[in-house]
Amino acid sequence: MWWVPADQAWAEAPLLIPADLGRGWRTVPMLNNTEHADPFGPGEAADAVRSARARRRLTALDEGQAWRRRNDAILAVARVEVFADADQRNHRATWQARAEDCLDATWRARWQERDVEPGWIEATWMRPDDRPREAFGDPEVDESVDWLVVEDHTGPDVAVYEHVTSWCGRLHHTLTVRHVLGVDLRGPIANACRSVLARALEGPPTY
Repeated sequence: MWWVPADQAWAEAPLLIPADLGRGWRTVPMLNNTEHADPFGPGEAADAVRSARARRRLTALDEGQAWRRRNDAILAVARVEVFADADQRNHRATWQARAEDCLDATWRARWQERDVEPGWIEATWMRPDDRPREAFGDPEVDESVDWLVVEDHTGPDVAVYEHVTSWCGRLHHTLTVRHVLGVDLRGPIANACRSVLARALEGPPTY
């Protein structure tokens, strides 16, 4: 059995709260949400990330936390994973090398699962000059975060997804924020990453 109860409690702990994202955010229930032990679509890039990830051995998973901003319905969803192996170097290096192709294939696969032909989709790394370093507040926080942007033209309106991973040793926190084109969420997301990393460093909860 891959599931470890103590690690599951850690994954479900409140690593991120609405106040971390700023004013106007509230927790929303994830109704009928099905957790996916494998979060990726098909393809060579996804297979490479999948292989590197599998070597660390997943021990806990939570996809039940989400937040919505009241004034514009922007949605943020967290995926929290805990691994047996704290050494994240190979996993992260593989992700950094293959993330764009991996996310592109994954987004397309999710549309196809709904019998919708995907439109133009592109995943790109946030440019170094655009990273909110002042909002991160600490160079170590900045260096612990991988940030990609997925632009999706499938629907009637262009959707943008901020795909932000905080690498915390055994714990791996991915925040995906969906919004319309032209909205700048770099400050709130950087604040969220700083909070997640600080709480993750405290380690698993003790009861």
